[in-house]
Amino acid sequence: MSSSATRDLPAPSGPPPSLEEGLGVAFIDVEASGLGPYSWPIEVGWGFHGYQPRSVLIRPVDNWSMLAWEKSAESLHRIDPGQLLTEGRSVLDVALGLNAALGQATVYSDAPDYDSFWLFRLYDAAGVKPNYRLNDIGDLLGPIWDDEPSALVGRASAVAPHTHRAADDVRHLQTMYEIALRDGS
Repeated sequence: MSSSATRDLPAPSGPPPSLEEGLGVAFIDVEASGLGPYSWPIEVGWGFHGYQPRSVLIRPVDNWSMLAWEKSAESLHRIDPGQLLTEGRSVLDVALGLNAALGQATVYSDAPDYDSFWLFRLYDAAGVKPNYRLNDIGDLLGPIWDDEPSALVGRASAVAPHTHRAADDVRHLQTMYEIALRDGS
């Protein structure tokens, strides 16, 4: 995780940023225990265009089985289960914090199928419904980037590498969008 990202959820004391404030485009990334059908979210990161991304570790709930913990996933994200127990926030805190932060935004992911699945697991465990919808970042970038998508990913990776930590990966998405806005069609 980069030192510029925080692990704290925003305080839900005020309304989420409005579209009029220029914060309508947001990015999200979820790290998980693995890729299997019983995997569960362990870290979520989010950020608005032009702002530092944030992330939070998620404390697992009792019915999320450690049988779904994949060592191959752990080797990518470098988060161990003990860290989730000591540093993770409750699923309710995370779900409510995400709703407070993202409720007025159009939210983009580079893996909406996976991220939607893990966010469903989070919100289901919290007993809360999300107040935002995930969109594919390709739908955002396609109209403003005429070149090959791999060229954009490569340029963004040189500035903000994809590290399999949620805040860093959100920064990678933000960078792709910034490059496409600046140098696109």
